[in-house]
Amino acid sequence: MFRTGAPAVLMLCFIAYSCCLHAQKLPEIAAVDPATEGTPPKPAPASPPSIARLTTTLRVAASQQEMHPGQAPVQEIEGKEILSSAGTYGDLSRYLQALPGVVWNSDVSNDVLVRGGHPEENLYAIDGVEFDGISHLELPGTTGGFTSMIDATAVSDVEMRPDVYDASYSGRLSSLIEIHTRQLEGAGSEGVASFGVEGIGGLYQRQFPHGGALLLSAHRSILNLFTNNIGIDGVPVYANLLARLNVEHGSRDSFTLLSLGGADSISIAPCAADYDSTEFFETQYAGQRETGALTWKHSFNAAVASDLSITYAVTRQNIEQQQQTGYVWVNGSPCQATKATSYVESARDGLPRLNYMLRAAWKRWLFSSGVSGSLPMLNDSVSQPIGQLSPFSTGTAAADTTAFDRRFSTGQEAAFVQAEGSLGKRWSAMGGMRVEAFAIDGSHALEPRVSVLYRLNQRQSLHASWNASAQLPPTMDLLSFPGNRLLGPITIRQTAVGMRLWQSGWGALDAEAYTRQYRHEPVSTEYPQLMLFNMIDTLGQAIVWLPLTGTGSADSHGLEAVLRAHWHSRAHLLLSATRSQSEYRALDGILRTGNYDTPVAINAMTNIQLPWRIVLNSRESFASGRVYTAFDIADSLAQNRGIYDLSQINTLRGPLYNRMDLELERNFKFSRGQLDVRGGAENAMNRGNLLGYAWLEDFAARSASTCPTGMPIGKIDQMGRFPVFSAEYRF
Repeated sequence: MFRTGAPAVLMLCFIAYSCCLHAQKLPEIAAVDPATEGTPPKPAPASPPSIARLTTTLRVAASQQEMHPGQAPVQEIEGKEILSSAGTYGDLSRYLQALPGVVWNSDVSNDVLVRGGHPEENLYAIDGVEFDGISHLELPGTTGGFTSMIDATAVSDVEMRPDVYDASYSGRLSSLIEIHTRQLEGAGSEGVASFGVEGIGGLYQRQFPHGGALLLSAHRSILNLFTNNIGIDGVPVYANLLARLNVEHGSRDSFTLLSLGGADSISIAPCAADYDSTEFFETQYAGQRETGALTWKHSFNAAVASDLSITYAVTRQNIEQQQQTGYVWVNGSPCQATKATSYVESARDGLPRLNYMLRAAWKRWLFSSGVSGSLPMLNDSVSQPIGQLSPFSTGTAAADTTAFDRRFSTGQEAAFVQAEGSLGKRWSAMGGMRVEAFAIDGSHALEPRVSVLYRLNQRQSLHASWNASAQLPPTMDLLSFPGNRLLGPITIRQTAVGMRLWQSGWGALDAEAYTRQYRHEPVSTEYPQLMLFNMIDTLGQAIVWLPLTGTGSADSHGLEAVLRAHWHSRAHLLLSATRSQSEYRALDGILRTGNYDTPVAINAMTNIQLPWRIVLNSRESFASGRVYTAFDIADSLAQNRGIYDLSQINTLRGPLYNRMDLELERNFKFSRGQLDVRGGAENAMNRGNLLGYAWLEDFAARSASTCPTGMPIGKIDQMGRFPVFSAEYRF
């Protein structure tokens, strides 16, 4: 099913053009310094700017005056901020949940839902290399999991762009999340050994005297050594490895070899005789993800450079589920008597990718163009032999039984052009176009983008942007039913306007308003109230694939504000606030609130220096209550199972979410290193934040305290108080 088209022809043209440039006699230029690569040059008045160190992403700290040409200021999150943050387990994805416009699925998962979007709508890039996901325990329908595969100790900084981003990256509907690994200044070496509730790990980094560097980072979980249940009837087991090797060849060429991989597993076994259980599916999951990339950066002369990267990613995943259908008591203890296999999945997918980009600087402008091609190699089989009694149907027969086995290769191609730079002293702009072709369904997408910025003065600026983007539904959804192959890409149109209200040495204050329109959203043909936009699987819940059609739509809009401030080195503050709304229309055409609509979200993260070199890290989170759907009491009681009232989908909202996380940090300096020790508690006030409501099938055997309303409906809370600790020794 591999098809070629215009992007492939453009790829050949670009490579031929670069070969011609190689053949020319080019003037000598300065060598690329990996420690400063990514820092934009300041163009000299009399000559074109050198782009040996020029990229299309400029990192902006609160105290800096420079901004990315034509784009909204981006808040830079440094790796040390992630490590010294409460409520994150030192995980970069959980830190992103504190940014404006971002909400989360649950306290257990590090899902990043940006501006009302689905977690699979985010694109992750590490040192310019694209990754489809970076988290452990990524179940179908999400790119979030328990924790990230890349340790914060290996991270220099992270940026999230929720609107216009560089056209050289693949299209995504929600955001681009760029991760830059740490660099070591000067020749020498450095190491880090870490231990904590999130696991045990280490990092080694070495800078070579004559150019180049090596970075190694590894981590392994330890919770399974102490418990078999962290509140989800199981405990995750995971390990990961990051390796990066930089090599310089002469003054014009540098090579980077990057590899990130991880393995993870979990077994979830709720007890059917436990009156507090609300799920009756046993789940066994095992997964492995590996991505390796080789990047060659070449400078033709002082104004022209190219990037060529070859990437290969492989994903292996096995999932099995059994539905508990009964139990017996043996010697006063419950013993599982009956269970039936309800779901089996085996996935072995490969993804080779080739990217080529050519950049040229002229006066105050940077022009870039490139092509890419990938060959997804799919080997997936799924069986859900007994289906389930749908909570959206009063039918008494199990539905959604299916089985499929897909083994084939397909193609995906793209090409882009982009220009960005200054228009006088106050104006700057960026414009680009990306075209993508998908062989799996014969579709293509045009993704234009434009952004402008106007500087009022050195402390204030205005910006506006508009972009269109497209993304295929998840591959497994396309493969599950023959009709799903006709879904085509989901598209989005987004407009954003904002202002840097103030910027100075103490910090920066930004505000932005946005509106998004989703079209061609996959919606269920069996249950006209459901759409893929609102379906996110959670550990332990039944996994079901549905026949879909691409006629749904969704709209979201909001207003965001963020303040980053510091007072010398004594105190730091990140304060974000979001007012938003997301709504959708499924097959029945009725406008409904999105499953993860959060009208108000406020996060405050602080670091306060106390006496005796103690630092108090805190995070306070407020959010509107979660929406949920009422049960149809009459039908549910008649069948002794939860059946939703379809006239009230997402019409009810739970109580306010409020959580405080506290952590104390102390460092100890030694002659040959430094020890950082942290300890505290997640959800320190032990607030019972609502996750949802579940129908209690064993209602007759439950106590009045379990069901205080007298109805067989139980409240499911987010994670309660949870102790955290960590220690890092740097040497």
